[in-house]
Amino acid sequence: VTDSFTDSFVNSSPETKLLLELLLPTCVTSSEVLVSQPHYDSRAVAQGVLKESPVGLEVPQSSSGSGTTGYRSAKYTPAEWFSNYHSILQQAGTDHHEAQSIQRESRTLYQDTKEATLQTQAEGTRLLGERLQDIHYWKSELQRHIDHLLTDTETLLALKTRLEKALDATETPYAITTDNLNCRTRRLGPDLVQDTVEEELMKVVTQIK
Repeated sequence: VTDSFTDSFVNSSPETKLLLELLLPTCVTSSEVLVSQPHYDSRAVAQGVLKESPVGLEVPQSSSGSGTTGYRSAKYTPAEWFSNYHSILQQAGTDHHEAQSIQRESRTLYQDTKEATLQTQAEGTRLLGERLQDIHYWKSELQRHIDHLLTDTETLLALKTRLEKALDATETPYAITTDNLNCRTRRLGPDLVQDTVEEELMKVVTQIK
């Protein structure tokens, strides 16, 4: 067993050798601890009465299952210890490899998510910029049309005022013209004549209406 353990130790990796150098002295020391067999009364054995072992005294079993005369060795041998810790190191290596794989996948997922987020953000910013430009353009167009309508409204109000004043100014000439025509219709005999004056008065009335 010792030769097999030595060969395994020589052929192991540097990390395994370092771990074995740190842990093996404790294991070897434990394996060299000798525990005395429990004491029995020979007279009680001869009489067929066996006394119980003292309370709290536990006797470890050897790995081979066979006891020695008067003494027992520790539970595990160095070869068994090496095999156990070799399995632990293999499992640790497997877990380390899986952890590195998860880290790589996480980095890849992080980069993909970051690139997709930046691309979506850039696209959204571009669309918002275009929309903002459209809003400013239509706002300026609406404001221009509003200003144009206000100008036209003010012009129309000014024309309305002028027309109202002109209409008020025609009331006096119209009243004078109609009064003259009425007076001419009240003439008698040869004085009731349609001359140039009456024709001009009729033109004035027609224009005012």
